[in-house]
Amino acid sequence: MTWLFLTALVFFWAVGAYNRLVRLRAMAAQQFAVVDAQFVRLWAWVEGSLPAHVRDDDAVTESPQTSLNEVWAACEVFAESLALVRANPFDAAPMQRVNIARVQLFKLLRQEKDFHMADDSAWFSDPLQKKFERLKTQSWPMIVAYNQAVQAYNDAASEWPARWLAKQFRFVAAVKLDSSDPLA
Repeated sequence: MTWLFLTALVFFWAVGAYNRLVRLRAMAAQQFAVVDAQFVRLWAWVEGSLPAHVRDDDAVTESPQTSLNEVWAACEVFAESLALVRANPFDAAPMQRVNIARVQLFKLLRQEKDFHMADDSAWFSDPLQKKFERLKTQSWPMIVAYNQAVQAYNDAASEWPARWLAKQFRFVAAVKLDSSDPLA
């Protein structure tokens, strides 16, 4: 009778621990979906704000505006990295690519802003900068919420004995998004 009780106790503990891991993992994935939607808005806005001759695939190699071509290329890399993470938000390498691509895109936009500081004809003019800042600022709390969900999941997956279950079901630790502002 004691063995039956202990077996039932271990079984119910395992089911509860597994359900907790799955719930926390789903919460982190759900939070990433919110961040992803905001990043797609940001990406679409930046790419859509570029002059038409830069967005045209045939004209990119012929355009004399190298900095705009770099911004366009950074937008494409950012979009590709988001697509990779969307498939599996718990894969570390694609998430690192998102972090790197986002920082690179923001740095290029900062350079573009600084370069054209006194130029009224610049594509990244004052109204566009304000819209970009608003979109960027809106994404920050979403990134923080995602990072908190990832931390809760990673903490739960690293606690003993739930760590054994996480290993058995191949629940790997999730990677946080870079929450620093590369334009600050």
